[in-house]
Amino acid sequence: MMITDIRLHEVRIPLRFQFTQSNNPGSSTSLSMILAVQTADGITGYGECCPRTYVTGERPEDVAHDIGKVAAGVQSFPLSTIEDLEACLNKWEKSGIGPAARCAFELAWLDAFSQSAGRRLTELLGARLPDQLVYSLVLPLVSPTRLVGLLERIPFLQPAAIKIKIDNRQAENLAKLRVIQDFFGADIPVRTDVNGGWTPDEAAAFIPQWLDSGVHSFEQPLAPSDYGGLAGLTARFGMDARIMADESLLDHASAETLISSKSVNHFNLKISKLGGIHAAYRIGQLAEAHGIPCQLGAHFGETSILSAAGILLAGMCPGLTAMEGALGEYLLEADICDPVVQHGRDGVLIPGACFSGAGLCGSVLGSRLGLGGPLRALRALRFLGTTWALGHSGFGGPLRALRALRFLGGPLRALRALRFLGGTT
Repeated sequence: MMITDIRLHEVRIPLRFQFTQSNNPGSSTSLSMILAVQTADGITGYGECCPRTYVTGERPEDVAHDIGKVAAGVQSFPLSTIEDLEACLNKWEKSGIGPAARCAFELAWLDAFSQSAGRRLTELLGARLPDQLVYSLVLPLVSPTRLVGLLERIPFLQPAAIKIKIDNRQAENLAKLRVIQDFFGADIPVRTDVNGGWTPDEAAAFIPQWLDSGVHSFEQPLAPSDYGGLAGLTARFGMDARIMADESLLDHASAETLISSKSVNHFNLKISKLGGIHAAYRIGQLAEAHGIPCQLGAHFGETSILSAAGILLAGMCPGLTAMEGALGEYLLEADICDPVVQHGRDGVLIPGACFSGAGLCGSVLGSRLGLGGPLRALRALRFLGTTWALGHSGFGGPLRALRALRFLGGPLRALRALRFLGGTT
């Protein structure tokens, strides 16, 4: 399959509620990089990544730089098989191309290849989808009072499990647990995500209190680099608790180190931070070989593209202990895909309905690839004759970027919707 054109778009979609966690002060918009590849046959495939400085250190401009470095190569020779793709991605990783760029390209290529071959991605990747997937609801880091207000805004969501973002204000954290139990019932399973917000001494003091409250899962309790501290927590509490790596788990090498040092007893697999489906799958296989369970994680604000990729990974890695993501328009004011890949109000998603035909997901709405505001839409960079829409422009550069205002029913509503980082464009 010969790729003839590659275009990159930075997309920021307003969120229905602000998402905050201990290593990120919060955002009112999503942040995704959407990569479009076009083949010689005129087929367009779309991929997505979510660069996060507080996870992998990557910024949107880093993704653009990496894609610019590899663009000439992928347009000068064909990738004919999935094995060719994997070899290419492995070569890029060794040469320093970051996980976000590799993820976006892999998904875009798979989308285009599936369409070109007229075959479902489940078949091409050997993914065996279950009859249903059950997703957890992830709640941001807010005060108990604001948590009550948030839950009152989304009473229609009745998930089977909750993950709550927490920090080192333990009294508030336990108060939020009581809020959750009041809303969803005392028996609802709850997991915590600390995002590296505890010291070893705090973790040693806090974990027993959570265990006494019936909570047994602690994601990234310590700083990502504190492998020794994590190992101490796992040795002390691992019989009763999941000590899970997220920000500590960024690639195959870190997975091997976490395993050899016995730092954790659970992995969080996020497709974007790990460099794509195949990279996440290899880490999942490594974890399984060493008896370490995994869950599927997600960056807040992912569109249907990454949600669909998560479903495929779940079909390739049976036995995931939890599913996160697929929030769709429960969180985003508008997804870029139609139909939206989104679980039901009870957290249940029927994966077979998402892969009834070729391609990664439904139609990507080109008019929604400019969700960052008309002023920023005027910025564009050109590499090797290809427009890289870093400033939220649509296909074709800054003049056509103004067409991005056709969002949510026209320019007036678009201006209200395109709130950029909490302000008004």
